[in-house]
Amino acid sequence: MSLNNVTSSQLRSLIPIVERKERLQEELAEIESKLSIYLSPAPVRRGLRPTRKPGRLRVSKPFEVAGPEPRVQKGKLKPQPVSRELKLGKKRGSLKDLILIALKKAGHQGLGVKELAAALGAKSNRLHVWFSTTGKNVEGLTKVGPGRWAYD
Repeated sequence: MSLNNVTSSQLRSLIPIVERKERLQEELAEIESKLSIYLSPAPVRRGLRPTRKPGRLRVSKPFEVAGPEPRVQKGKLKPQPVSRELKLGKKRGSLKDLILIALKKAGHQGLGVKELAAALGAKSNRLHVWFSTTGKNVEGLTKVGPGRWAYD
């Protein structure tokens, strides 16, 4: 069929067919986008711990998609270089040893919790908790200022 020889009746019969084709193409594009979600690399998911009950499989926690890492303003904290020996270990009491060694090096002016966290590679909240629980029982550990500690 040539476009030069198309009659108006033939054109009217083609319109519903072309409209149906466009609807089907839109529906196909929608299905492909849903499939691409499952075929693309999945984001890191946390909290998935299946628990096995007799006769069924159940997920104890919903998925949590890992968000972006928090931004840290550069230039505000200058972490002190820490030797390779002073890395957070897995042994019980290793955090105490690392904190006390770093505070001994700092001298009588002490270190702030944020500075100490940057130097040790630990979270500052973890150190605040350590100072308020374990740290209060350590002899020679004194609070020099708000969020600042020294060890003699």
